[in-house]
Amino acid sequence: MHSKKYYLQGEVLKPGSYPLLIPTTVLEALVNAGGFRDFANQKKIVILRGETRFRFNYKEVISGKKREQNIYLQPDDQIIVP
Repeated sequence: MHSKKYYLQGEVLKPGSYPLLIPTTVLEALVNAGGFRDFANQKKIVILRGETRFRFNYKEVISGKKREQNIYLQPDDQIIVP
Protein backbone atom coordinates (compact mmCIF):
# COMPACT_ATOMS: atom_id res chain seq x y z
CA MET A 1 0.00 0.00 0.00
CA HIS A 2 2.82 2.42 0.83
CA SER A 3 5.08 1.29 -1.97
CA LYS A 4 5.78 4.78 -3.36
CA LYS A 5 8.73 6.21 -1.47
CA TYR A 6 11.63 8.59 -1.83
CA TYR A 7 14.91 8.39 0.05
CA LEU A 8 17.07 10.96 1.84
CA GLN A 9 20.73 10.25 2.59
CA GLY A 10 23.61 12.17 4.04
CA GLU A 11 23.75 15.31 6.12
CA VAL A 12 20.09 15.69 7.11
CA LEU A 13 18.70 15.29 10.61
CA LYS A 14 16.41 12.36 9.75
CA PRO A 15 17.77 10.33 6.81
CA GLY A 16 15.74 7.41 5.56
CA SER A 17 12.79 6.51 3.38
CA TYR A 18 9.65 8.62 3.23
CA PRO A 19 6.24 7.82 1.73
CA LEU A 20 5.38 9.67 -1.44
CA LEU A 21 1.65 10.03 -0.83
CA ILE A 22 1.13 13.51 -2.29
CA PRO A 23 3.12 15.57 -4.81
CA THR A 24 6.31 16.55 -2.97
CA THR A 25 9.11 18.88 -4.05
CA VAL A 26 12.77 18.56 -3.10
CA LEU A 27 12.42 21.51 -0.73
CA GLU A 28 9.44 19.89 1.02
CA ALA A 29 11.35 16.63 1.32
CA LEU A 30 14.26 18.40 3.01
CA VAL A 31 11.85 19.97 5.49
CA ASN A 32 10.35 16.51 6.17
CA ALA A 33 13.86 15.31 7.01
CA GLY A 34 14.19 17.97 9.71
CA GLY A 35 16.64 20.16 7.83
CA PHE A 36 20.40 19.97 7.55
CA ARG A 37 23.17 18.87 9.87
CA ASP A 38 25.83 21.44 10.74
CA PHE A 39 28.30 20.58 7.97
CA ALA A 40 25.88 19.84 5.12
CA ASN A 41 26.87 21.23 1.74
CA GLN A 42 23.57 22.93 0.87
CA LYS A 43 24.81 23.98 -2.56
CA LYS A 44 25.65 20.52 -3.94
CA ILE A 45 22.58 18.38 -3.25
CA VAL A 46 21.96 15.67 -5.85
CA ILE A 47 18.72 13.91 -6.77
CA LEU A 48 19.21 10.53 -8.41
CA ARG A 49 16.41 9.23 -10.63
CA GLY A 50 17.53 6.06 -12.34
CA GLU A 51 20.45 7.07 -14.55
CA THR A 52 19.59 10.78 -14.32
CA ARG A 53 21.19 13.21 -11.87
CA PHE A 54 19.60 16.52 -10.93
CA ARG A 55 21.44 19.21 -9.03
CA PHE A 56 19.79 21.20 -6.26
CA ASN A 57 21.29 24.31 -4.69
CA TYR A 58 19.24 25.02 -1.57
CA LYS A 59 20.72 28.51 -1.14
CA GLU A 60 19.66 29.55 -4.66
CA VAL A 61 16.15 28.13 -4.39
CA ILE A 62 15.29 29.74 -1.07
CA SER A 63 16.60 33.09 -2.32
CA GLY A 64 14.23 32.86 -5.31
CA LYS A 65 16.88 32.09 -7.91
CA LYS A 66 16.76 29.06 -10.23
CA ARG A 67 13.54 27.79 -8.68
CA GLU A 68 13.24 25.25 -11.52
CA GLN A 69 15.66 23.10 -9.47
CA ASN A 70 12.85 22.44 -6.99
CA ILE A 71 11.41 19.52 -8.94
CA TYR A 72 8.62 17.19 -7.90
CA LEU A 73 9.87 13.85 -6.66
CA GLN A 74 9.00 10.54 -8.26
CA PRO A 75 8.91 7.11 -6.61
CA ASP A 76 12.38 5.78 -5.74
CA ASP A 77 14.12 9.16 -6.14
CA GLN A 78 17.16 9.49 -3.90
CA ILE A 79 18.17 12.84 -2.44
CA ILE A 80 21.81 12.96 -1.38
CA VAL A 81 23.03 15.79 0.85
CA PRO A 82 26.84 15.78 1.02
